[in-house]
Amino acid sequence: MLKHFLLSLVLIFLIQGAVLAQTEIQKAVSDFSKTEELHQTSWSVCAKYVDNGKTIVALNPRLNLAPASGLKVFTTSAALNILGDDYRFVTKIFADGKIENGTLYGNLIIVGSGDPTLGSPKVKGSLPLDSLMLNWVDAVETAGIKKITGSVLVDDRLFDDIPIPRNWYWVDLGNYYAAQTSALTINDNLYKIFFRPGKKPGAPAEFLRTEPALHGIIFVNKMKTGAVGSGDNGYVFRSPHDSLAYLRGTVPMGYEEFSIKGSLPDPPLFAAVYFTGALNKNRVKISGKPGRVQTSLDYSAMNLITETVSPPLKNIVYNINKISNNLYTEQLLRTIAVVKYGLGSEDKGIKAVKQFVAESGVDTAGLNLFDGCGLSRSNTITAEMMTDLLIANTHRSWFPAFYRSLAIAGVANDPGYFVKFGKGTPLENNARIKGGFISGVRSHSGYLKTRSGRTVAFSLIANNFTCKVKKINKIHEKILIMLSKLK
Repeated sequence: MLKHFLLSLVLIFLIQGAVLAQTEIQKAVSDFSKTEELHQTSWSVCAKYVDNGKTIVALNPRLNLAPASGLKVFTTSAALNILGDDYRFVTKIFADGKIENGTLYGNLIIVGSGDPTLGSPKVKGSLPLDSLMLNWVDAVETAGIKKITGSVLVDDRLFDDIPIPRNWYWVDLGNYYAAQTSALTINDNLYKIFFRPGKKPGAPAEFLRTEPALHGIIFVNKMKTGAVGSGDNGYVFRSPHDSLAYLRGTVPMGYEEFSIKGSLPDPPLFAAVYFTGALNKNRVKISGKPGRVQTSLDYSAMNLITETVSPPLKNIVYNINKISNNLYTEQLLRTIAVVKYGLGSEDKGIKAVKQFVAESGVDTAGLNLFDGCGLSRSNTITAEMMTDLLIANTHRSWFPAFYRSLAIAGVANDPGYFVKFGKGTPLENNARIKGGFISGVRSHSGYLKTRSGRTVAFSLIANNFTCKVKKINKIHEKILIMLSKLK
């Protein structure tokens, strides 16, 4: 009896210790909310144990807030669930016409599948642009084609013709991080613009060239020179499908050449133009001008010249969540729309994500979506919603792929953005984080393990703060460290 009594006392002591620690965290969060950095900020905190769903700490957990790129957790989770972690995109090239004596009497047609990695070196297993073109040219030559009477055409009709979410800001649209979606993307739908900075701040920065070369775009160069070390503060102002682009902002002194990245105005047509050039360069003569398919075609009656298969979805999701790739996320949003509803549209993709979240047993009150990647300030979720979805994900067969895609705190060789976050603390090589940041928004969501080895799902979201974002980062880091020290 005495043995059982002593054991009970020990258990009570351990439980009381854990409760005390949780109380201390709750008090710390309450105190943080009254600080100069946060007292006028919309701030939400939620952390729960994964094994039983019990709340550890909460402050305004059901407050509707913009998550910025934290929203990618929702879209990538839905994509893994709907498509499967080994899903692969397939881009096909057909010959529409007879091939006789080395001549194709007709067109080559590139049929887009929504592959975000086409012509990009970012994801392991995907060929960069010029290597991809050589593969395609080799396939054409292997098919015995030396001359083409028609054109290279592109079929991008798998997605609708609305390439940009309606609630994105004008300042973002011409820039690489707001690259437009398409059933046929290429080279991450971006290009580089090279400048020669001036000799003093405020001097004009000379426009040099684009890589790859673009045709049909008129650049109005208003770019100035910034101070040494001021970094890339250059912007491309251009609306979708527009041939006029304004270059504004600054590029830093001290460089012979400095480049910024813009978004391709018409990725499918660019692919047709680039492939046409690659064919001509390799002595496959082609007569017609690049263009796009305008009517329905029966591809089963055509010759398949080649197909390009993407890396598996788990590798794509790894890229999305590690480096917060907006374009890839928007491509997935429209791809799940195709699979679920037969139409690659933003609205149908959002419907699919909402349905997935609801079917995961998560309360969707406050879930307002206007894109898949979080660039829109109009998106809102709640911290509790995020935490509950993270817990639900742990029960999915694809969870290892999702968990692997999150940035690892404090690990120098991790490609995520948290190599210094929690360095030298219990968060190092422990916390897995998906961050989010746009003007006035900072979020941290993910998982960590406590001192006793229990897994915690957490979400911290701040909106409308006026302090520097690094101060928000520090507050969030302190809270996560406290969670990691729980018994």
